[in-house]
Amino acid sequence: MKKTLKISLIILGSFLALILIINIGFSLWLKYKLPDYLKNKTPYQITYQSLNVEILSGGISANQIKIKTKQPNNLETIALEGSLGILNISRLGVIELLKNNRIEASSIKLVKPDLRVRLAKPKAGKSGKDPIPFMINNIEIDHGNIGVKRSDETQLFSAKDLNLNVKNLSLNQDPDELPFALDSYNITAKDFFFRLDQIYSITSSDIKTDNGKLEIDDFEMKSLVDFKNWEQSFRSQKSLFGIKSKKLTFDELVFSKTKLSLKNAQIKDPEFVIQNRDNKVVKTSKKKSRFDLNFENFDIINGKLSILKSNGKKTLSIAKFDANIKSFLMNEETSKNKLPFSYQDYKISGNQFFYDAGQYYTVDLSSFDVTSKSIDLKDFNLNPKVSRAEFVRMIPMENDLFDISVNRVQLSGLRWKFENDQPDILLKNARLTNVDANIFRSKIPRDNPKEKLLYSKLLRTIKFPLVVENLDLVQSKLVYEEDKPDSNGPGKVIFTNFNMNVKNLNSNKKKGANTNVPIVINCKFMDASPMKVNWNFDTANMRDNFTIGGYINNLPANDINPFIKPYMNITATGTITSLNFDFKGNNDIMNGKFRITHKDLKVNILDKDTKEKKKFLSAVANLVVKKDSKKFPESVDIYVERNKQRSFFNFYWKGIEDGLKKTLLVVKID
Repeated sequence: MKKTLKISLIILGSFLALILIINIGFSLWLKYKLPDYLKNKTPYQITYQSLNVEILSGGISANQIKIKTKQPNNLETIALEGSLGILNISRLGVIELLKNNRIEASSIKLVKPDLRVRLAKPKAGKSGKDPIPFMINNIEIDHGNIGVKRSDETQLFSAKDLNLNVKNLSLNQDPDELPFALDSYNITAKDFFFRLDQIYSITSSDIKTDNGKLEIDDFEMKSLVDFKNWEQSFRSQKSLFGIKSKKLTFDELVFSKTKLSLKNAQIKDPEFVIQNRDNKVVKTSKKKSRFDLNFENFDIINGKLSILKSNGKKTLSIAKFDANIKSFLMNEETSKNKLPFSYQDYKISGNQFFYDAGQYYTVDLSSFDVTSKSIDLKDFNLNPKVSRAEFVRMIPMENDLFDISVNRVQLSGLRWKFENDQPDILLKNARLTNVDANIFRSKIPRDNPKEKLLYSKLLRTIKFPLVVENLDLVQSKLVYEEDKPDSNGPGKVIFTNFNMNVKNLNSNKKKGANTNVPIVINCKFMDASPMKVNWNFDTANMRDNFTIGGYINNLPANDINPFIKPYMNITATGTITSLNFDFKGNNDIMNGKFRITHKDLKVNILDKDTKEKKKFLSAVANLVVKKDSKKFPESVDIYVERNKQRSFFNFYWKGIEDGLKKTLLVVKID
């Protein structure tokens, strides 16, 4: 046993001695032969004041170095030109440098380097990517001016007055990962430039670290190609991005090949510009990134945002906004979800929001505040882009033109999540204050044959769970105008001082939940008469049953002429002291009770085409108009069949119209 151990120790000692002898021999070769080798066998002209090789450590140091490529037009080798005050290299891989133009070393220190570097041309048959030009674990640069270009002379990196200390650096060419990873770093630099890829570069006027905090002044990420060239050459991408900021700061910035982690990141006065292509993406990549992005706390201060169409016109813009997001995480696991990231909380506030909503509308806001639990919008406007006449000429069939403003929209108690790739939204309260809505429809275009769904069915078409527990419209105004080819101007219905409360607005997607939707409306009809409506439907009812009832009091008959004139071809004077209705219906029919009382009521019957008064027929009609409402029946029965190409409110109006005809006149008016 002792003999075996002794033999093993002798073999091990001999092996270690051999390694030591080889190392010393190689170091001696470096010391005495390297100068001649550098002069005669390398592609560079190198001069220096002194050169020292440490035999035991294998380190190399030199000072007052000048270097120049012998054949600057040879793209097969790395081109170097410039000078260094001092160069210290630990464990240089000379063979790798001479054979493959690649620097391998444990560490390198450059003092006052002033270097221009052009990388070698990629070898034929390769992927076309430039090879990684060096593999150095630790890099230290002291007051350097360095520029690096690719073989095609495109700038890859440059910095002035660069001071850098990097520990355990590793480079990477996997497109799904970061281009480098490191354990720690310190940096200061002026006029910094770095090319991220074929499209984007990053620049900064000043970069520095202080006790682990990174500060970047005048940061800019911009495209190196114009939009037209990008659109033609990079068809798998939907958008081209640009970011400018006066200052970026990170309390802690952690790099690894598959993770970028930021702690207390802050970006001040940024301008974000996104330009989208109009055509569909030609090629898409289904490969999911293995890259993790983690923001512990991220702030945007005094930001601006512009999203542009391909022609440069704005799709969306925000003049000023602030944002904060906490514990943002995007990784391979979150990418499997419908929402490809997770977060703890967020807050966004801003002003002067603009959105181009398509062919007919724009949307703007004076200010907004959004959190994970609430939304507060001020001075919301949905603005038509075109006049009514232009709209009528543009639409292929009947459609509504909306002009809507809201003084304030407040949503509170918001809870939402994704479950089984579907959103699940619960909203405790929605409050819309001072809504001013004008809805215009022309009957000149051809009818739209598409069925207009009743609201219960329309809510059921929402594919995910949605519940709004309480919705209020406060002190609002609604105007509906309908223009017929055979009328003189549009018929108009006006509701002012409009207050509406809706409970339990839902999409019937939660099993066992209450699906009944009660609605109460109080307003002034035609800006003159008190009106109340109680409306009720159930989103779970497949026949779309509903009830709607209410009253209008003290209505001057003149006030309803704008609407009954184009539709009933009559006008009226006097006062309708009360109008009561109690209807029930479904998707096919509506019936119920209607009652009207009036005072000094007279009617004028109009010619259907000319709208002129038919004197004789009007005189006859007024002879049979029931002037004394005390003799009216308690109520009349109404019955109407639904035209499913018309809206619910058309259906409701037909019931009122049927009641008016049956109570005002005892003769049929054609």
